[in-house]
Amino acid sequence: MKEQLDRIEAKLDALLEALAEEDEDEPQYDLDGNLMEGGERDESQSLD
Repeated sequence: MKEQLDRIEAKLDALLEALAEEDEDEPQYDLDGNLMEGGERDESQSLD
């Protein structure tokens, strides 16, 4: 049972790593559809 859980954990780690790498390549847009420089929204700003 432990070996089976270890294999599942390794597969999940690989999947999460692949998804994280995939997301880095995609451009980020704000709610108005404008390309965001720097990648992430300033969370102190209102969404209005």
